[in-house]
Amino acid sequence: MEFYKPRKAETIEKEDTKFFLLGKVQEVGEGFFILADETGKVKINGNFKVEKGSLVRVFCSKFDEEIVADFVQNMDGLDWELWKKAESLYLRLL
Repeated sequence: MEFYKPRKAETIEKEDTKFFLLGKVQEVGEGFFILADETGKVKINGNFKVEKGSLVRVFCSKFDEEIVADFVQNMDGLDWELWKKAESLYLRLL
């Protein structure tokens, strides 16, 4: 069984096939959206309804160089500082 690994836009590795990203939707297009986090931007393909400016966590699969959204979780209202502390502790365990 393969799990979704936490990643940032700039830390997606070539061998990653399943990962999740947390960021703000910067642009929405037909069949894709651009997600931005503190490290960069990523184009994500998928037909999910997302709104520009919303904070989302996107669980992704990667095929060659194409990133596809498997599902999207709205994270508006998230306590960002608390999230960063929890993420830091979690990443130490990996």
